[in-house]
Parts: sequence; C-alpha cells; structure tokens
Amino acid sequence: MRSMRARWSSPSLRSLSLRARITIGSTVIAAVVIALLVLVMRLQVVSVVASATETLLDADTDPYVATLEVDSDPNLSPPGNAQFVAVLSPTGDITLSSMPRRLEQALGSLRTTPAGTSVIEVGGSQYRVVVEHPVNQAGRWTVVAARNSQAEAIVVDDLTTTLSFTGLAILVAFGIASWVLATTALRPVNRMRREAERLSVAPERAELPVGPAQDELASLAMTLNAFLARTRQATERERQMVSDASHELRTPLAILTTQLDLAALDAGDAAALAAHIDRAKNNVARLSRLANDLLTLSRIEESERRAADGAPQSATSWSDLGDEVMSAVDRVRLIASAKDVTVDFELDPPVPDDETGEPRYRLDTGGMAQLVTNTAGNAVAALPRGGSVLVSWRTTPREGVLQITDDGPGVPESFVPVAFDRFTRPDEARTSRRDPDPATGGIPMPGGSGLGLAIVRAVAERAGGTATLRNVRSGGLEVTVRVPEVSAAPAGPAGREGREARGRDGH
Repeated sequence: MRSMRARWSSPSLRSLSLRARITIGSTVIAAVVIALLVLVMRLQVVSVVASATETLLDADTDPYVATLEVDSDPNLSPPGNAQFVAVLSPTGDITLSSMPRRLEQALGSLRTTPAGTSVIEVGGSQYRVVVEHPVNQAGRWTVVAARNSQAEAIVVDDLTTTLSFTGLAILVAFGIASWVLATTALRPVNRMRREAERLSVAPERAELPVGPAQDELASLAMTLNAFLARTRQATERERQMVSDASHELRTPLAILTTQLDLAALDAGDAAALAAHIDRAKNNVARLSRLANDLLTLSRIEESERRAADGAPQSATSWSDLGDEVMSAVDRVRLIASAKDVTVDFELDPPVPDDETGEPRYRLDTGGMAQLVTNTAGNAVAALPRGGSVLVSWRTTPREGVLQITDDGPGVPESFVPVAFDRFTRPDEARTSRRDPDPATGGIPMPGGSGLGLAIVRAVAERAGGTATLRNVRSGGLEVTVRVPEVSAAPAGPAGREGREARGRDGH
C-alpha cells in the first residue's frame, strides 16, 4: 500500500492535469474491479461446468446401476454415442466397455475406488470419472462413466477470453467516459480560473461564476465570492481610512505650520510668542490623540484577527469589569470638573448563584476602560455647564449591558446610522467644545478625531457584542453596549455585598 501511494504521488503523476489524474485513477480502479469480476466469473463457470459434467456422468451410469441391482446375469445394451461407460463384473472382467483403450487399462484400479466422482490422468489427458458399486446375488459390480476434462477447459478458456475482451472494451469505454465527465465537471473550475485571472485587471468588479447546480463547486464559488467581497470591503475601508486620516492630519499640520511661522515673526514679543506656543501645543495634542486612536483601532483589529485564527481569549468577571467602570468614571470626573458636569455611575450586580457563579465576559478591563472613557468623555465634552452623565453597568440573562446616558442636546437623526463609522462627527452642537480652551482650564477634552465611537464599536465587536446609539425623547443621548456572557465562575457572598455597597455609594 505504501509503495502504491508512493507511485501515485510520484513527480510524473503530479505533473499531469487534474483531469488526467482523475481519469487514470478511476480507470485503474475500474481495471482492478473488472479483473476481479472476470476471476470470480471464471471460478463460477468452472464450478458450474464441473457440476454439469457430474450430472451427465450420473445419467450415464444410472441405467446400468439400476439393472445390476436387480439382475445378477444382466444383458447390458451398449452405451450411446460419445458415452464412455464400462461395467466390471465381481471377478474383475470387463463385461461392457466403450472406453478408450488407455482408459480401460486403468479400470482395474477403479474397482477399489470408493463410489463417487474423481479426476484421473491417463496418457497425458485428464478424465472426470464417476464410479458406482451396485451389489446383487452375483456380488459387487463396478460401473464407471468418464468424460474428457479438456472439453471443460476449452469451455472455461473460451468464456474467460470472451470475458477478458468484454472487460477490456468496458475499461476503454469507462476511461473515455471518465475523461469526458472529468472535463465536464471541471469546466466550471476553468471558468473560475479565467475569472480569477481577471481579478488583477479589475478586482473591484470581478466575481467568480456560480453554476446553476447546487454542488461543491457552487459552494466554493459562493465562499470565494464572499471572501472577495470582504476583501474588497476591507481594502475600501483601509483606503478610506488612509484618505480620512490624511485629511485629518493635513488640517492640524497646516495650522501648526502657520502657528510656528507666526511665532517666528513674533519672536520679540514674549506674550504673543507664548500664545502661539500654547496654540501649537493644542494642535500637537490633537495630532497625538489622532495617532493614539489609530493605533488603538489597529491593535483591536489585530486582536480580532488572532481570535479568528483560534487564539485563546480570556474572560473577565462581572465584578472586575464593575471595578474598572468605577475607575474610568473617576478619570472622566477629572475632566468633567472643569465644566461643572456631574458624572455618576450605577452598578446592578447579578443575582447570587452558588452553582453557576459570577458571569464572565470576553472583555478585558482595558476594553471596558476604553468604552467608558470614550463614551462618557464625549458626553462631557458635548454638554454645557451643569449637565450630567450617568454610567450604568448591569447584567441581564446571558449578557452584560453598559449604558451611558447624558442630558445634552443629542445628535441629528441623520448622524445615528453612521455614528460608529470612522472619522464621522455630529453637528457643531456636540463638537464645538472638544479641543482645549480657557473655558475648561486648559484641560484637553477627549475626542475630536471622529474615532471615539469607532473604537467603542470595535471593542464591543471584539467581545462578541454590539454597540448602539439613540437620542432620548426627553433630551440627551444614550449609548448602549451589550456583551454576551461566555462562562461563569464562583463568587463569594462577601464580594457581592461589597460590590453592591460600592454601587450604592458611587451613585
């Protein structure tokens, strides 16, 4: 078997086309099957011919056996034409014989042979003989009937030859049919190959043809078309991202260049020079935030690719994520204090369950920090003085829900469908106060690059969840992130009580 596989995988066969290999392989299998069938049929024919010969020999001996069993001095008639029959008396004399002379010479040895069928060889020829020993008053007689086995061999050989030529013709026809069927079956593959060659010319319009049959090739074509569509979408996103990033970078760089030129002109005026330097720092901070946001998105997408490749992903407990929510809210409060904006949080712990334990989510604490900081920070930057933001983290059956609600002006309804796209911003009502200015005590407000909500969606999708945004009827904006539960771990009652207390105190 190993040598057969080695021959089949030899370089000479690998150099053949798939159609030729299919034809050769199927023809070899058919040849083996046909050879086995010819062999089985030959053995069957040999058995049938031998059985038929024995039946004829029994028929030759039956009349004489019947006569000798009732008559001790029989008057035996000679056998028919081409019948080899001999009768030996109890004394060993040949009473009747139509046997050839050389076969008669072997009759003496058959007197002691048990009744039945056997094959003997006389003078280079084989004979199938039937021996019977009828008994009467005169004693034990011997009746022998014989037929030349060469006739059997001729019949078997002729039939084997006929079967061999028939099998060869079937094999040739099978090989031709295999070639034609392989050609027909691989025709869609050739069309797919030709279409794939056009991908390098017009990849944005190329699509592999899908045949009408619902077979494996059609499934392969649909899978490849889906892959090509995703590749085109990813390429288009990357192209759009590069274009948007270039646009975003061009404006602050141009402003920074202008500010540096003005600073050079006002080198003798210390107050004007300090003002130019402060404005330049603000633009550098904006560029830094943009670069950091792009790096964050890149890392999230890389982690998604690793997860798609089967890389292990850790799960974080509800309480650990709740602790991070409180820490992130504290960081946002530092920014909100400059605008007199109130930031509260609310934790709704899961119901204690000693069997399943505490729910866990495929979201790390760093991801939770990004969710809270980006959404709550954007809300703080958009709110007027005296506004409020509420961050809540709760659990529902099979998922955790993070919700950030503010009482600000909201966003236009036309912005909601594209809110989580990269480099998109609402109208000036929620963007005019994002960059550092004296009104905020020089503290830089988060956002401004149009990537904050894109990062939120990327983090949520990396955890297998979703992110949505809607305007609240009573006024304000609500961002909801839902993360599915992946497992559970035991948690002590003391830990739950502590978290409940922290939630109540924080709110």
